[in-house]
Formats: sequence, structure tokens, C-alpha cells
Amino acid sequence: MPEEFVGGCTFNFGPTTERKPNMVESNDIGSDDKIDSLIANALNQLSLDERETVYYEMHGVDEIVQETPDLVETSLNRLEFELERIKHTHRKAIAYRMAEEMSPDYVHDQTLRMKFLRSEKFDIQKTSERFIRYFDCKLLFFGKEKLCKDITLQDLDKDDLKSLKAGYMQILPIRDRAGRPVFIALPQRQTFKTPMNKYRSLFYLCETMLDDVETQRRGITFVVYNVGNFVKEKYDSNAMEHTITIQKSLPFKPCSLHYCFNDSGFRFVINIAMHFFGEDFRSRVKLHFGTHLECSYSLMTFGCPVHSLPVSIDGDLKRKAHLEFIRMRYQQEMRLGLPRIVVPTLNDVLFGRGKPYRQHVANIKLHAMMEAELKHEQASSLKGKRLLTIEKLMDGIRNGGGRFLQQDDVGCWVEVDEKAVQEKVGRAFRTHVRSASSGLKQLQKV
Repeated sequence: MPEEFVGGCTFNFGPTTERKPNMVESNDIGSDDKIDSLIANALNQLSLDERETVYYEMHGVDEIVQETPDLVETSLNRLEFELERIKHTHRKAIAYRMAEEMSPDYVHDQTLRMKFLRSEKFDIQKTSERFIRYFDCKLLFFGKEKLCKDITLQDLDKDDLKSLKAGYMQILPIRDRAGRPVFIALPQRQTFKTPMNKYRSLFYLCETMLDDVETQRRGITFVVYNVGNFVKEKYDSNAMEHTITIQKSLPFKPCSLHYCFNDSGFRFVINIAMHFFGEDFRSRVKLHFGTHLECSYSLMTFGCPVHSLPVSIDGDLKRKAHLEFIRMRYQQEMRLGLPRIVVPTLNDVLFGRGKPYRQHVANIKLHAMMEAELKHEQASSLKGKRLLTIEKLMDGIRNGGGRFLQQDDVGCWVEVDEKAVQEKVGRAFRTHVRSASSGLKQLQKV
């Protein structure tokens, strides 16, 4: 049986109907004009405000919904009312009712429901629809026994794990410029025993990203990377049904989808995918045609951390970071009750050594704050109030939504305790003071 995968279609986001797409003639199916026309028509269907929203979200400059206590409470109450109204009439609500009978606490958990509210920007009707479909999707892929629990690595069988570790689907270790995680699919590298192994792996990875509240609020950037020889036989449109089910069920907000390719034959796949997309998501699709370097530079303009792409300039797949991520997730899932930090945010200060730490956004910000403190005060006058200055620096990071993180002995990101933070920030600040004093003495000798 041939492998089932539809390039970008396996990562479809935004379909609004259950109908089959109207396919165009074979001599037109991969044309540039056809794809451009679909994107242009999608934009024309949106209002000016909607187009601005799409543009801002794609470039990571959109506004996040302010979650006031009143909004949260009202939305949760309205969602409960709507779910009660539709649970006996919705054609996919059997699994929801089953889950509600098995574990009311899980189904009514506010943390779970907030994920879905954020994914739909607190639109109650859309949220209730997605919530109902979530349990139906879970029942389909994992069965009744996994219906009322978060899916972990232990819920994947041997073939699922083999598919997951193959690395053709990865979460990049660094967020994009807007603070969103980046999910990348490399369809030419796919390997699995059955399509269901792939779907369960995809479900697990997508749900993993949603452990983080920042991700729930900001959304996700998706990249389909197909730079290399295009093998049409590896793409089967029969894979569409289950992947659309995942997209319409999990509570993630796709902000953009980037197709990177260097073989015009891949436009055949993109065109099929475009016919399954809803109007809103068609307008979020960006095509990047060219070599690895050309596609990387193009992705950079959208804030993607291209230096973390799991593919070399020669086309070799990189799995080291991905396998480390899987190992970290296993350790996190074994520690019940502890927060799971999937990918540190741009506001988090990371303690560690080496270039990746020095170049992290929040680390650069912290050092800039130290420089500012030194400019306002002479280094010699800081001794008596150094502790106050350190606390001021720590508050500056935390007021910006940041945390102080480091990797523990098994590679999991954990928050550093208050005393250790004071010591580490204090040590870094003293280094700045000594550097400033040394520089001043050098100037005085001139």
C-alpha cells in the first residue's frame, strides 16, 4: 500500500465545509495564475478590517485579546450554556456526551476550555463547535480509554513513536519574532507504517504546543518545507479527511502557512490544498520558491528562526534537537503537577553558557537594562544600593511577562528559585560594573 501524504495538505488549516473540493483541469492544476487567483479571491472576500487582521497576524504585530476576569467568567458561562444547548443535537457530540459521563471534571475543566476560547478569540459558537469535534477526533484516533486524559508519549504505540522520531514533523526549539512556536513539516522525509501512525503523531505534537498559554494566545506559525526533488507518487489526496479532522478539532490558532519548494511540480499539491482551505486561511498562505538559501531569506522576512530549520543547506535532515525535545517531553510528562515549558518565550531569560543564550532576546534585553542602570549611576555609587538595582532588573523582566529559566539535569526547562535568580543576575551585574570601572580607568590614563 503506498504511503499516504498530501504535502501541504497533510497540514491543512482553515477548511470551513465538509464537501469535496472542485478540482480544476489537470493542465491548470499547478499553474501560478491559478494559485495566485485563489489567494487574491480569498483576500477579496475579507473586509478591510479582516485583511488588516490577517496581515498583522502573519507578521506578528497583532493585538492579543485582553483576558479580563469579567471576560473570562462571562465566556466560560456562555460556553457552558452553548454546549448544553447543542450536545444532544450536534451530529458529532456522541463522544462529548460519552466523555462527560466518564469524567465530568475533565470535560468541565476551565483550563481545558480556555484553550479553545483562546483559539477562536472568544467566539462562543466557533469554540463550542471545536470543543465538540475535539472529543470526536480523540475517540477516532485513541479510543474510548484515552478520551478523558491529555495525550502523552505513553499513549503512542511503537509504530507511532517510530513515526514521531523520524523527524519529518518538528517543533523548532526557538520561537519566531512574534513569540509563536514554529511547526515544520518535511513531506519528502515522511516515514510511517500506517497513516494512522502519522495522524496520532501529528495530533500529539500539535497538542503538545498548546501546553503553553503564550502559544494559546498568540497562535502558531506553520512551515511546509519541500525543497528537493518532488515525487508526486508520495502524495495521496485520501489522506485529507483525517488531517482536516485534526485541524478542525484541536484548539490551535494558525497564523500563517509557508510553503517552501524548488520544484514547480509541487504546485500540484499546493493547488489541491488551496481548494480545501477556507477563505480566511487561504489569505494566510505564502509561497516561497527557490533554493534552500532563497527560501530561508524569504522566511526571515516573516520572523522565522531560519538558523533552527532542521535541514542543512545540502538537504540533510537534522534530528538532534527533535530527539532531545522528545526526551525532554518524556521527563516532563513523568513529573505530574509540574508546569510543562515546551519552548521558552522571547520574554524569558535563559541561564546557561554559549552563543544561543547570549543571543536570546530576553537575555539581550536584560544586559541592555544593566547598561542603562550604569549610565544613570556612576559605578562607584552603586555599591550601597546594588541589591535594589538587582531587584529592579528582575522586576523589569517579570513585568514584561518573562521568567528566569534554566535546564535541569535531564534537559527540562524549569523556573529558577528567587535566591538563585538574585545570585545569577547579581553576578552578571557585577561583571558589568567591573567592565565599566575598568573602561573608565583606561580613559583617565589617556
